[in-house]
Amino acid sequence: MKNYNGIVIGISAGTMNCAEVVYAQPELDGEAIDPNYQRYLEGLNLTQISVLPHFQELKELLLDGLRVVEDISLPDSKIRPFYALVDGAFILVEDNKSVLYGEGYLINDGDITMICETDMYKQLL
Repeated sequence: MKNYNGIVIGISAGTMNCAEVVYAQPELDGEAIDPNYQRYLEGLNLTQISVLPHFQELKELLLDGLRVVEDISLPDSKIRPFYALVDGAFILVEDNKSVLYGEGYLINDGDITMICETDMYKQLL
């Protein structure tokens, strides 16, 4: 795909897999507490941007007795940052520029920051 000279559209896991390194947040019972669960996987390397989709669903979610955002994602972001997007938001990568459209958050070094609101856009790189 790296040499493909067309448009690539990813939705949900398809968006996640476009990254060089995919952040695979635990989502099934037992994964969050499994010491062998791999949270960072090799992706397609179409972009350096790691994405966590469906963020609006994760904010109040519990998994294995842990709060998904506070107890799982924030500590994981100390290893590598990623962008959390609510449904409807997207990142357009074109001509070596990346622009976030819609509500999105940067999760980095244990912190979460809203970087773009609904109906707005922000250049990332």
